[in-house]
Amino acid sequence: MALLIKGGRVIDPLLDLDDYLDILIEQGRISQIALHIEKEGVPLLEAQGKVVVPGLIDMHCHLRDFNEAHKETIATGTRAAALGGFTSVVCEPNTDPPMDNAKTLQRWIRLAKKEGCINLYTKVCITQGRRGEQLTHLKALVRKPWVVAATDDGNPVVRDEVMERAFARAREHELLLTPHCEESGATIKAFQQANPLIPLPDAIALYKREPHYVARDLMLAEKANWRVHISHVSMAESLDLIRQARARWVPVTCEVTPHHLTLTEKDAMRCGPDAKVNPPLRHKEDVEALRQGLKDGTIDVIASDHAPHTPAEKARGWAEAPMGAIGLETTLGVVLTALVHPGIITLSQAIERLSANPARILGIPGGSLEKGKPADITIIDLDKKWVVDPSSFASQGRNTPFAGWRLQGKAYATIVRGEVVMKAGELLV
Repeated sequence: MALLIKGGRVIDPLLDLDDYLDILIEQGRISQIALHIEKEGVPLLEAQGKVVVPGLIDMHCHLRDFNEAHKETIATGTRAAALGGFTSVVCEPNTDPPMDNAKTLQRWIRLAKKEGCINLYTKVCITQGRRGEQLTHLKALVRKPWVVAATDDGNPVVRDEVMERAFARAREHELLLTPHCEESGATIKAFQQANPLIPLPDAIALYKREPHYVARDLMLAEKANWRVHISHVSMAESLDLIRQARARWVPVTCEVTPHHLTLTEKDAMRCGPDAKVNPPLRHKEDVEALRQGLKDGTIDVIASDHAPHTPAEKARGWAEAPMGAIGLETTLGVVLTALVHPGIITLSQAIERLSANPARILGIPGGSLEKGKPADITIIDLDKKWVVDPSSFASQGRNTPFAGWRLQGKAYATIVRGEVVMKAGELLV
């Protein structure tokens, strides 16, 4: 549990730190950061020419398992995360069965303890079965430190009165809400059942646009005076609503995915089902607005929304293929290549949105290299050039729209609580 990281460029946005320093780890925690540290008998990790940052945190990913272990497991997903430089990930609760009861949650916790090689957290469902009707028993689901938020990921809660009660319950149990604000087949069906006289095209027009739900949930957050984190924002209109809400001191944060920052609907047509995601890829103007929102601080977090599916499922064609793209092993490289190296955001801003902000929003350890903190550290090779080859991934998923992309920048080492779990592309666990 002791380690000495030598000679790296250390960046910590929270400490306003950017300097060439050594870091000493003892008992799984950061014990010293200084210009030259000498400690006999302690293993060395040479970081010259590399960047040393607080461990990356992905607050939105799907690790499947349970009845979908053929798509991904906690074992394969956390190893993919380690290769991507992530020391912590937060799992979405749209598992099969869903994370809507204490028994399923306890089963997940056992798997996480046994199979995970990094820090694992989860969200739980807002409603039973993610059907948007009956609230889950949050009191039985708020298990610290595992549970950090509630969402019906994949489905927005259609009924306003149910979501209003969800805000009240979340505030009661001091649990963050991270709603999905984009339509799905299930929500359109629920809306039609509640409004049988409305034709399907009108139902889709009423309930498929992200800003409708963003505006509704911001209003409810303001009314309840409780925190809301908008998942995978994808439209300029949504960002405008979030800016307006912040001007009224509504407690809102939000995230964006690498694919919504780099790809458009035209790319979806070119890539095919591997670029079929929810929310869908948008117009060029939306991508430009998202990049500006990332730059000016409106967007707090970059999250992968890692969503693995089998090649056979994605080969069904656009209409039948499931939604989702993998991202744990490409997020850092895409962010560095498409955003940092071109100067759209600084390296410090990227680390803030990939580490410090997720830790702050979720209230979990990490996000800083401050003395005494758990030694969750990512070492990055900014100059590493590589080509995205999903066949070589640790993830079971292969469904990435970035296949064949030439990237510059990759995680060199991933350190979790002082243990090196990945170095130079090799998993050590």
